[in-house]
Amino acid sequence: MENSDPNSSRGDDFIIDVSDMSEVQINYREQPISNNKNNNNIHEYNEWKIGQKYLKKLSLTEDQCKLLNHLSFNDNVFNEIGYCRIQILKQLMRTVEFLEKECKPVNRAYSSVIDEITEIIIVLEYNYRRDSLNYKYTFESIQTEILNHLLKLCENNVRDVYSIKRKINTDFKYTKPEIADKYYKKIVSKADVFLEINKHQVLDADHRTNIILNETNTNRWKDRYENIVSDYSNSVSFEREIERLAEVNSKNPSLDTIYFEASKFISAYDKNASLRLYFLYLEKDLNSNKFDRKQLTKSIQKNLFSNSKQFEEFENIVNEFILNKNLKIAIDSLDKIYLPKRKKIIIDRSAIDRVQRLDSETSQKLGDLLAEENEVSDVQVSDVISKDDDDLQFNVIQSFDNDVSSKYVQNLYLNDTQLEVLDYFEKNGMSVLQSDFEDYMRTKRLFVSATLESINDILYDVLDDVLIEEDEGYYTTNKEYFKKLLNND
Repeated sequence: MENSDPNSSRGDDFIIDVSDMSEVQINYREQPISNNKNNNNIHEYNEWKIGQKYLKKLSLTEDQCKLLNHLSFNDNVFNEIGYCRIQILKQLMRTVEFLEKECKPVNRAYSSVIDEITEIIIVLEYNYRRDSLNYKYTFESIQTEILNHLLKLCENNVRDVYSIKRKINTDFKYTKPEIADKYYKKIVSKADVFLEINKHQVLDADHRTNIILNETNTNRWKDRYENIVSDYSNSVSFEREIERLAEVNSKNPSLDTIYFEASKFISAYDKNASLRLYFLYLEKDLNSNKFDRKQLTKSIQKNLFSNSKQFEEFENIVNEFILNKNLKIAIDSLDKIYLPKRKKIIIDRSAIDRVQRLDSETSQKLGDLLAEENEVSDVQVSDVISKDDDDLQFNVIQSFDNDVSSKYVQNLYLNDTQLEVLDYFEKNGMSVLQSDFEDYMRTKRLFVSATLESINDILYDVLDDVLIEEDEGYYTTNKEYFKKLLNND
């Protein structure tokens, strides 16, 4: 074993040095402090100590303050954030308390497992006598090294809670197998289990801290985004959660990517929401150092736009937005893409005049013919009845009595065929397979698209919306709109 001889030159030299230094320190402390400047320097030095700095903020006891005064952070971007540093220190104090209470040495020769490991390191690494000044000085130094190592373990634990992938190095100073094995078994393994179980005691990062963390950890948003996607219930709450995620990533260079990924996901559920999120992506992309203008995939475009006209309208809004950068105007314009387009009717006044003239001439001719028929009607009818009574057949044309109220409200301006189509939907529960409806319309010798469009166009003024729509292989009638067409008298 190294330095087994207590009178070895190495040990004596070190004892003399430390002894001399200790005497100087004692003499210095015994001198009365008469200079205010020196007093201020001591006060300023104490203020730099961790325990003194966080005495009030963490409501530390005297022992806790002394313990933290021994510590020092290896400053980095993470632990320099005040909120994060406080969580690390709290986790350290919980860990030390656990080791002191729950991990008592088996032989009970030491007050805590930390004291036991300190003694093992002194014996195996230095071989100092227990009553020497070297022993006392080294004992305190090793305890500080152990506490600082635990501080690093706690920092990595808090980093893990806050979804920080990068971890700090936690290699222990003493690497001899006899020391490393005992240190891991008696302290590190127990501390690791405790920290994992007690992650919940680390408070969630507040709004300001999240902004700082996301600015320097540009992929940190992905964990939260995956949680939002997995918990998806409806597009309204999804957009709200994405907006909250965007708020704490306001300084993150990857903010535009958050909106772009959200736009792709929601496209399967809500077209309008997908387009809104895409334009939020464009806004952030335009303000970034490099304008990428990522395109939605072909499959997503097919899902969002049912025809080329809708896509062209969307592209026009995009190009206009890139020029004027007015997000509100762009968002308002998006809502119009999916509105039903009313067909423009061009009235030819000359054609109407020709029809009116023809109608007037036809009416005159019909009046003359009817007048001639009335003069001989009695004789002709009686002759027919008397001569062909057995072979007489009546072709009855059913007409509606004006006194009988229709099931539909008045002034819908639908013809009999269109009303029959509405009746057909009602009989079939308001939803009909496209193939079945096509067969039905074939019996009427009518075109499906033209008939449905004519009904929707006529009723648009009444409902302010489309009544019949295509829906994944079905033609579906809006039940609430249909009720508005019924006569409730």
